Amino acid sequence: MGGLGVAGCFVDSEGLPPPVEGLYFPSGIAASPGGRVLYVANSDFDLQFNGGTVQALDLQRLRRRALGLQASLNPPEAGAGGSVNAACEAAGLGLNAAPLLYPGPCGPLDISTLDGDEEIVRRSAVIGAFASNLVLVHRPLAEPAATGDPLARLFVPVRGDPSVTFFDVADDRTDAPAAQRCAGDACFQLDCGATATGGRCARDHRIGEDPGQERIRRKLPLEPFGIAAGPDGRSIVVSHQVENIASVIVNPWESVGTSNTRPQLAGILTDLASGPTELAAVPPPRLVTRLQQLREENEENEENEENEVKAIDYQPTFALTYVAAPQLDLIRYQETTDSAPALLFQSTATRISALASGSDSRGIAVDASERQACESGCGDADLECLARCAAIPIQVFVAHRYPNSLIIGELTTTLIERESETPEDRPEDRWAAAYETLAIRDAAPLAAYPSRVEVGHVIGADGARHRRVFALAFDSGLAFSYDPEARRIDGVIRTGRGPQALAFDTGYTCGAEKERCDCSPGDDACEPYSLMYIAHFTDSYLGVVDLDMRKANTFGSMILTVGKPVPPRESQ
Repeated sequence: MGGLGVAGCFVDSEGLPPPVEGLYFPSGIAASPGGRVLYVANSDFDLQFNGGTVQALDLQRLRRRALGLQASLNPPEAGAGGSVNAACEAAGLGLNAAPLLYPGPCGPLDISTLDGDEEIVRRSAVIGAFASNLVLVHRPLAEPAATGDPLARLFVPVRGDPSVTFFDVADDRTDAPAAQRCAGDACFQLDCGATATGGRCARDHRIGEDPGQERIRRKLPLEPFGIAAGPDGRSIVVSHQVENIASVIVNPWESVGTSNTRPQLAGILTDLASGPTELAAVPPPRLVTRLQQLREENEENEENEENEVKAIDYQPTFALTYVAAPQLDLIRYQETTDSAPALLFQSTATRISALASGSDSRGIAVDASERQACESGCGDADLECLARCAAIPIQVFVAHRYPNSLIIGELTTTLIERESETPEDRPEDRWAAAYETLAIRDAAPLAAYPSRVEVGHVIGADGARHRRVFALAFDSGLAFSYDPEARRIDGVIRTGRGPQALAFDTGYTCGAEKERCDCSPGDDACEPYSLMYIAHFTDSYLGVVDLDMRKANTFGSMILTVGKPVPPRESQ
């Protein structure tokens, strides 16, 4: 991971409090699915303060500014305005005085000075130093929430504690039940037990610090680094580089009438290869989740044993990279009883043998969109259709060094059928088990040194969304766009120093105010947009990149700098 080295010692009771209104070595970002909030984890990498921070930024206000600049710099008619100077002045930013430090036409938006209706940092909390990433999870929509149940959570690996700090946050999904969908200021909930906004998170929100509270009665291993969440948000897997370990956290969504109401360290997998780094959760086939739903419905209806739906053997799967071993692993998670350790086990290892060394893989992302598009065309009762869709491979993308490249692989699901007992066997009893295997198919060259990779969308010249894979090269200050259909790098974006993490804000806006809305393409005033947010670790700011091909003057470039860039102390 680009600029993050060994954590060292950290004492959270000493030193100055961190800046809660500005950015300081941002290392992880995530956008809420409803487009209301951008969560940022700041690491306090140089230990200038007594901790890092997690912030909830107003994504709607940021979007409004970015799209306003986009419109000013892309006038509808040639020669009708579009002056860079006029656009920046109208946005209250002025021209960019340091284009080598941070790309883009305009000066930075200093979010630490904004308040009232212009305020960007809506909530903040203090955590330990050396946060490495974050992951946002949501309660499954199929599970009704009781009053007091958490709806969404944010998990942040903090290497200085070491812990995984968790936050209860709001649910802004547009398809969530109206009773649980947030509105207004409630969307910026950031609850970690702190007594006030900008306060330090409570100890009972730092998973793994107190063995007496954990299921396996053991502290979290050192150096929590990569993190990924299972499809229902109940299993959170964390990699630990120094000890060659992975751990699993169980996240219960039920908080009323249960004994285990908080996420807990539940299992540890030891003896991994050297330097486990980043993780990605593998989406399960819809066939598997549908069979599991049928079994649960059967149990709830208390039907007799003759009509019982047979269980399918399937464990949530995570793909894992290594910085010091030439391989990619699949690891699986098996839940057990409330008091027993969870089972986390290594399933298969895939050697990286086609490249010069095969060692030093960093970020990893998976793309199941082709399979999921197939599954969306199947009804829940059409299990044969879902089985055919499960045969479609999931694409895997890995940021790799030595040589610098984007590795492209495939995850293939194997369905195992039961031995037929009678001709009258029901379709839901046909499959006994399912599992994935990983194979490497291709590689594309990148610049030095790739760190993170994510799957997003650009808006094409036709106004439709098109998939792209974006890889950040930390040392080179570049972001690469890979077209998975054309199988080639189709764009290189110049970033500032130390691009570390990225998130996407893609959707539709309506009306003259350009507010995000749910609408159908082709409707009047329904306009698609796509923006990419890049966390710049070295100079502590966010860059906003325009991903709309129809905007010839700004596509593939940074149009807004969020936060005043601050060079690290040794370079000032």
